[in-house]
This record gives sequence, structure tokens and C-alpha cells, in this order.
Amino acid sequence: SCLLCADTIVRSECRINRLLITMGCSQSKAVVEVPPGPPPPQSSPQTVGAKKSSGRSSPFLGKKVSVKPSALYHHLLHGLGSSDLPNAAGKVQAQTVPFWIEAQRLCENNASTVASYVDLNTKGTPLHVACSLGSARVDSMEVADAAVKCIRTIIDNSPGSISLRDNHDHVPIEGIFSAMAAGKGIEEDAAAMKSAYAFRMEVAKILLTKNPSCVLLRGENIYRIAESLSDDCEQPLGPTAEFVKLLVDKGGASAQPSARGERRSPEDDDDVLAMLYRRFVRQFDQSERFFEGDNSRPEVVSHREKFKNAAVNTFNIIELLLRQPKTTGAAPSSPGGAAGNDGDLDYLLVHNAVRSGTCAPDLLRYIVETNLEKVAEKDSRGNLPLHYAAGYGESTTSNGDSAPVASPEAYSKYVIDELLYAYPDGASVENADGTLPITLAIESSKKWIGGGIRSLHEAYPEGIEHANLGEKHPLLHSMSFQTMGEDSVDETLNELGLNDDEEGTIATGVDGGGGRSRKRKAKRKINKDESHDAIMFVQKPNSPVRDVITTMWANEDDGGVQMLGCTALANAAMKAGNSEEAVASVALLGVTTAVNAMKNHPNEPVVQEKACAALTAMAPADGMREVSFAASGAIATTVCAMQAHVSDATVQREACRALRGIAAKGGADRATTVASVSGFTALVNALGAHPDDVEVQQEACLCMEVLTSFPDAYLPQLDEQTDAYLQAAAEKFPTECSNPAKAIRARLNGE
Repeated sequence: SCLLCADTIVRSECRINRLLITMGCSQSKAVVEVPPGPPPPQSSPQTVGAKKSSGRSSPFLGKKVSVKPSALYHHLLHGLGSSDLPNAAGKVQAQTVPFWIEAQRLCENNASTVASYVDLNTKGTPLHVACSLGSARVDSMEVADAAVKCIRTIIDNSPGSISLRDNHDHVPIEGIFSAMAAGKGIEEDAAAMKSAYAFRMEVAKILLTKNPSCVLLRGENIYRIAESLSDDCEQPLGPTAEFVKLLVDKGGASAQPSARGERRSPEDDDDVLAMLYRRFVRQFDQSERFFEGDNSRPEVVSHREKFKNAAVNTFNIIELLLRQPKTTGAAPSSPGGAAGNDGDLDYLLVHNAVRSGTCAPDLLRYIVETNLEKVAEKDSRGNLPLHYAAGYGESTTSNGDSAPVASPEAYSKYVIDELLYAYPDGASVENADGTLPITLAIESSKKWIGGGIRSLHEAYPEGIEHANLGEKHPLLHSMSFQTMGEDSVDETLNELGLNDDEEGTIATGVDGGGGRSRKRKAKRKINKDESHDAIMFVQKPNSPVRDVITTMWANEDDGGVQMLGCTALANAAMKAGNSEEAVASVALLGVTTAVNAMKNHPNEPVVQEKACAALTAMAPADGMREVSFAASGAIATTVCAMQAHVSDATVQREACRALRGIAAKGGADRATTVASVSGFTALVNALGAHPDDVEVQQEACLCMEVLTSFPDAYLPQLDEQTDAYLQAAAEKFPTECSNPAKAIRARLNGE
């Protein structure tokens, strides 16, 4: 067998071992060769001599030897075997310099055969194995340097290997990413992490420089890469951010879709920006974590500083992936066909966030609120971010294909409303073409309410006159469309020439390059919708969860939409049953959406009730795929609902259930968080306010029982009032409350 026996493999390394095993474990007599490239440069005698003296002697050093074509391939596969070097105890061979020197010399002495070998069983090449093995096992700068030199030699002797795909349809560079994913969760110190990323960056630079299009760094691929990145805690602008910058600069990595129907993530239920923003929020929450005792202790300060650095690095990655992918030649839809200079957009974060069409609603809000001055800034084509938001419709991708924006139409309304809230005067600003945002919104076939046209009209009523592109139309400035009856709206739209089927030449919106595409024989009209359409949509049983969420954010002031939307989220999560992965698909964006509903309608008990029910249903997803019920504010908001509606038994019952579910999944950390935001006090108040309601008494007791079940949780001591409430609940409702009340009292008394 070409692999060492399984007994030599440490259990914690199984994931990485399986990754390499799939790359080829059966020696095949058949050989497929990649057409050899130009002869490699000869290493200097000094370099070879220095390397030889630094480790054990190699059977391949010195004279050329005749070996099988598969020799290099299988030598690399043996990299997971334990090293027998005296100074490498506990390391595998791939973590030593001599291992990589041997591989390099083997390649140099047999360049015409071993570097171009392809295993018939796996379709893997030495380059595939070397990229994966180095990414998974390099843990020092010396080993990283040796591994990079080896890989460079392989590429010099077989450049065609860069684009070869194995039987998993992976090119060699994807082995770097797969090893990162397989190794996530395995602890490594800062030096090892820095060394691993030094290897990954240098090898990725070599591969992408020689063939920038060897892998598509978009959609599902970039999601997997970003998901595999560890918390980068040591310093701002750490190795993870530098690695992603390389992928953006050399490989065109981007969060923007490149083709119609492209999957956003492995399950197509998430996208890379939303995932990274959840990670950023989690890291930022940890950077402000409150600890028991003196919070000025060095270990507390160090903890906070590390997670602050991690959050900075994560947000840097978000900014990098929002940049427009570099393209050559004229932009397909630029004004007059001329290519514009998009260099300024590398640094116009709000423009990039809006133009991507894929920012999660909470991420977009954060970007706008932390960059308010940029909302009023124009790019090189005179466009505000509002012009891009209004121009949603058909967007041109980097490969020239026309693809619809991934989010539903309600998303553009949300973005328009956010931008107008930050800069209302933006509705009256023309771009370099003399076009107003409302003109772009109408011409991209948006709906009156759901598409954001009404919002633009309310901000700048005079703008509607420009909608017919140069034709003069009378407008009753004193009338607002939303106050008209339907007949009046129809009459006004007809008078403006915007409600007919007249054909003409119109602009179809601001494209990805900032220009305006023009189409012939397009109908010029406003698509009308009703104010209750959003309510009807979120009630539909077959409405996609992602679209329900977007509709809720776009109509966050509508209590009815929020109530029914939360009900839809709860139903979707409960429909998932015992599958935590399926629940997570709802919770990825659903948790923050439910929290947003509660924050926007604090005085509406029914919204609080339905939102708490949704959080209860989504609680099993806490901790999965960067979902955090603590960092999202779900715990604090639920406690606020209990405090604001003490007399409402339904709100108390649902809130108790939500806190119980969150604590049951999150353990001592979540229990401590509940107590730190006065959640324990809120539970005691629920017992006192509803002594005759069996459901409230039972749910409050069950929740307190879960909170007190974690010895490491930091909870308040049992006071007389709490003890009295628990005794009363046990006596009045013995079947429902006796056992949990007894357990709570014993634990809080230290029994």
C-alpha cells in the first residue's frame, strides 16, 4: 500500500488524512503524462549543499537515479507518516525540511516523468498532493520555504498540471482551500498559522500568476474559502486578510455572482457576505465580553484585543470581496461603449455594497451607518450609491452575461429606503448622464411601492417629470401618490404617459460598470402594486424564506408584515424537524430579522410574541455556521420584551420558551449571558406577575431549571422573593412545577 497503516495516524488529524487519501492511495501501473514544459532552472551547488546539511541524507541526492514515474506522487502521499528525525518528535514527514528537499531533488533528477505523472485512479498529480499537503501540514517558515521551492520545481517541469482536474473536478490550487477547510477547528499557534498562510499565499501567487483563470473564485468556491478562514486574532491586517487580498488581486475573487443561477453557498441558502458579517458580529461581541471579576485583568484585556483584531480582519475581507472584479476591455454597458475607470470603486465601500446586490440587510445597514459621508459621494461616473440601488433590474456580470440581481425586488426598496434615510437629498441628484434615481427606478421596471419608486417620489416629487426622458408631462405637485385613490393614481400615470404600453428607447438601469444599458422597443410604464402585497406575500406557505426575510426588512415599519413574517420563520424552522442543518438554513438570516422586528415594534405585544416563537424554533442553530444568539442581540431583545410586557402572559410564556431553548443549546456561556442582561430577574418577575397562569409558571420554572443546570454559569444567588415564588409555583401546580422548582432551589443554594 502507498499509505502507511492507519495506526500511525492521530485521530484528530483524520479529516486532513481523508483529504489526501482521496487524492490517490492505489498505485497504478498505468501512467498519464502532462506535456512537459521548458527545462527547469538548475539549483546552485551552494543551495543544494546547504539544504543537504540541514537534515538527514536523501536517497535522491547526488547522482540521478531511475525511478518509477509515480515515485514523486507517492513520496508526497507518504508525507503524513511520522518523521523519524531526532529533532522532529511528534511531527509528520511533511512538517520537516528534508522531506520537501527529497521531493524537489526527485523532481529535478527525473523531470521528464515524475512531475507530469497523473494517477489513473484519482486523476491526481504531484502538484495536487503537494498543494494540499503543504497547506495542511506546513507549520514553520523553514518548512514553508522548502515546500514552496519544491512546488515551484514541479510547476517548472510540468506547467500544464496547474489546470488539470482530478476525479473530484479540482485543480491543484483548490487543494490549498480544501486543506484549510479540513483543518478548521484544529488549534494552532500564531507562528504556525503565519507559516501556513505564508505557504498558501506564495503558492497561490505562483499558480494564479501563471493561470489566473484556473479556478473561478466566486459563488460557492469563495464561500468555502471564506468559511474555512480561522479567527485571525494576532494583529489587524493579518494573514487571512492578506491571503484574500491576493485572491482578489490575482484571481479576481469577488462576492458578486458571475453567472445566472450560480450557487451562493454549498446549500445555496447563504452567501459569503452574510456569513462573514455574522462572523464579524460574533467576534466584535467577544471583544466586548464582560467577565466575572476584575475586567482590567491582563487575560481579559488580551482576550478582548485578540477578538477586536479578528473582527478588523474579517471586515477587511468583506471590503475586499465587495470590490468590483477587474476586467479588461470596454465595459459592456458603459456610456457610449467606453470603459470607465473603476479604480475609485476599490475604496467606495457604500457604492460597492449597493452595487453588489448581495449584501445582507443588516450588513448593508452597518456599512451605511458607519460611512454616512460616503452616501453623498459620487463615483467617477457621477453616480451616488442611490443611482445603483434605483437601477436594479438586469445587471451585467463580469463575463458579459445578463443576470438578475440575486435578491427579490423588495431588496431594492430596502436599499433605497436606507440610502434616503441617510441622505434624503440624493433623490434630487443627477449623475453624469443627467439622470435622476427615480428615472432609473421606473425604467428598470420596478413596482411603485415594492420597488422603491414611491420612496424616491416622496423624497423628490419633481423628479417624476424626468421619467419620460425628455418629454414634458404635467404633474400635480400638490398631490402625493400614496394619498390618491386607485383611480386618481391611474389618471395621473396616464397623464404622465407612464401607465401605457407606448414603445420607445429607454435606459434599463445602472449596470455593474456604472453605465446605462439601452434597449429598443421597451415599454415605458410604472408597475403598480398594492400596499398590502407584502402582507399577502409573507403569508403564502410556499414563499421562500430568503424572500420573506427580505420583505420583512423592506417593510420593517409595518407591524403586520413583521408579525406574519415571524410566524412564517417559525413555521419554516419547525418544518425542519430534528435537522439542525435545516433549521440553520432558516436561522442564517432569520435570527437577526426576528430581532429587528422586535426592536422596531417594542410596544406591539403580538410582534414580540411571534418573534419569540420564531427564536425558539431557530434556537437549535445557535453556534452553527456563525449563527450567534448572543451576538445578534436575540437574548437581550427577548429579555427587553419581558420587561416591557410584564402583564402580557402570552409574551412572558413565549419569551421564557425562547430563553430556555437558547440556553439549552448554548450551555453555560448562554446561561451567563441571560443572567448578565437581567434575564434571571425577568423570569422571577414573570412568576410574580402571573401566579395563576399555569403555562407561564411552568415555562418560567423550566427555563430557570435549564439556566441553573450549568455549574460554570455565573448566576445570581437565590433570594427570599425568588424562593417564595418557586415554592408557590410548586404548591399550586405540582405536576408542572414541583420538580423543576426543587432542582432550581437546590442548585442556587449550592446543594
